[in-house]
Amino acid sequence: MKKKLYTLAISSFAVHGTASLKTFISVLGDKILPVPTLLLNGLTNMNLVNKIEYPFEDLLKSTFELAEYRELKLIVYIGYLGHEHQPEIILNYLEKYKSIIKTIIVDPVSGDNGKLYVSENIIERWPSIIQIADFVFPNFFEIQYLTQKMDPHVVTPVNILDKFKLLFPKPTLVLKSMEMDPNRIGVSVSGVENFNYSLSKIPKMFGGTGDLFLSLFILFHFYQKDNLRLAIIKAVDKTHFVIKESFENNSDDLLLNALEL
Repeated sequence: MKKKLYTLAISSFAVHGTASLKTFISVLGDKILPVPTLLLNGLTNMNLVNKIEYPFEDLLKSTFELAEYRELKLIVYIGYLGHEHQPEIILNYLEKYKSIIKTIIVDPVSGDNGKLYVSENIIERWPSIIQIADFVFPNFFEIQYLTQKMDPHVVTPVNILDKFKLLFPKPTLVLKSMEMDPNRIGVSVSGVENFNYSLSKIPKMFGGTGDLFLSLFILFHFYQKDNLRLAIIKAVDKTHFVIKESFENNSDDLLLNALEL
């Protein structure tokens, strides 16, 4: 009997707003096993945001144990990390349960637009996780920051990309939010096949667009069995559509109910 495929998603969960695990649950539904790295009452760009502590390792450990008992196969997605001790915990369980893991997907959430979101201690551990990943989905700020921390001599965008691929030869690299020109934004893929795909920019920034793109990619590639290129293109198109609908309806948050899956 073929083992059922679930996505064990490790990232933050915010009650108010549309991002992180909330988005993954909306897209993947009963296919997801969400394990929050951090609980928040709202997105970090909101006022009055509080972080709530809970026993992360206990939940991660017991989730892996139950997945093994149920004879599941796992896609493991790793996104926002809330504490500096979490990378080591995650690495330990990835090694322990590697026999039930099909794919590891990493979004090394560190920052954007020249601003860091997490502590340096967390960023210093991302390379250890990226080394064992099958896919890595950074934005350009993150790939630049991570690469230059490991080799300060790389300065040009081309050198940064080449150095990153040299440092991390295993994962397929999907560079998010890549500006192709002043009016277009998209993704750049490097791996078994190399290609770029972009659409016109929409004049408003929404939190959670990267989470939406990634969860759609997982849905299309691993569950609907689209090839890599088609899954990326469909995920970009759907994300762009939701951003456009949210903008045209003057919404502060992404309107996930605009999705037609």
